[in-house]
Amino acid sequence: MKAHNRQLHLWAFLQGIGHYPSGWRYATATPRAVLDVDYYGHLGQLAERGRFDAIVFGDQLHGRDAAGRAPVMLPMPTLDPLTLLAAIASTTQHIGLVATVSTTYNEPQAVADKFATLDLLSKGRAGWNIVTTAHPASPWNFGEQALPPKTSRYERADEFVTVTKALWDAARPAALGPNAPVRHAGRWFDMNGALSTPRSPQVRPVLVQAGQSADGRDFAAKTAEAIFCPAPKLEDARAYRDDMRARLPAFGRDPDGVLIMPGLSFLLADSEAQAIRKDEELLDLASPELCIEYLSETIGFDLMALNADAPIPLEEILRNCEFPADDVQRVLAPAVAAGESLRAFARRFTRTPRGHNIFRGTPEQLADLMQRWLEAGACDGFTLQPAYMPAELELFVDEVVPLLQRRGILREAYSGTTLRDHLSQAPG
Repeated sequence: MKAHNRQLHLWAFLQGIGHYPSGWRYATATPRAVLDVDYYGHLGQLAERGRFDAIVFGDQLHGRDAAGRAPVMLPMPTLDPLTLLAAIASTTQHIGLVATVSTTYNEPQAVADKFATLDLLSKGRAGWNIVTTAHPASPWNFGEQALPPKTSRYERADEFVTVTKALWDAARPAALGPNAPVRHAGRWFDMNGALSTPRSPQVRPVLVQAGQSADGRDFAAKTAEAIFCPAPKLEDARAYRDDMRARLPAFGRDPDGVLIMPGLSFLLADSEAQAIRKDEELLDLASPELCIEYLSETIGFDLMALNADAPIPLEEILRNCEFPADDVQRVLAPAVAAGESLRAFARRFTRTPRGHNIFRGTPEQLADLMQRWLEAGACDGFTLQPAYMPAELELFVDEVVPLLQRRGILREAYSGTTLRDHLSQAPG
């Protein structure tokens, strides 16, 4: 089939055992494998076989807890992303390797060296998902009591990226000797140093961001080559993409040069009814205690002592939650307005904690959705989040990818060797 002008980009956000907190309990899940290097090698090879641009791993700078408890019902380990990706690099040849690293609790020189190393070892496949850190418990692990204000975090991030770019750009090929020092004096950083590694294949890693606030969207428009976003409906995705494309020219950037990649979690089966049953089975595996614990952690308020069958006490939560009250209100207000009990909402919330589209259906239906969003100008591709792993990712690669390729909207082979090559719209 003749390729479409626009090609679909696939990224995979692979965290622990999957998108559903209860997914680790499903019959075909492999929870013990999340501490086994071979598990990550398998995921990388799967994504590469599916001709994905990249896989992404998150970081975690805070202890997982709510009200000081160890959340034994939430076995969702977050291992160091750069270490995982270096391991995956040794078992793959093409797939991009994107690590999430904070600009608030790191320093430019160290981050520049780490990504240059990953880019060298992977022959040009490194990417940096730039975050400013939002969890209010994170500063406790760095000798601080509270996060800096959001605006300050983005100002620091902007200068942080400026410095790391300067370090990468000043690096020389190994044959040309030591790198020249970079001098920088700014509000947040004052340095006179050089990258410890020689110039890497991409020179700079691919820069990725997920800005949602006004500050975040401007930062993404200024820096990112690919942008993640939550979008439960096509209209939400199109509005976000339109907004970002309108912001990019103000920073001297071409809107066609930046990918917008909404999140998409999925459950696949031979029929839509079977997929819905699978979804219900996964939710049934999440006890009420697990669901409420998960919601507690997400909003930064201990809900475990409340009556699970009573309405949600919104005002009390807003007065005492760790996260910004406006963010928490957006999460809880619809359930409160509907008179939903804490138990019922928490169960539903385990499926949709980050506001992403949740698909339940057949491979053909998922291919239809992805093509429809692409052709409607709602996205450039998707950041896929399997409900549990590895079985759902295997289903996607074996059954959805061939459909997309036959429709001419997904590459059948990689046309380049670096992650930045994969971002090109040209079909492979």
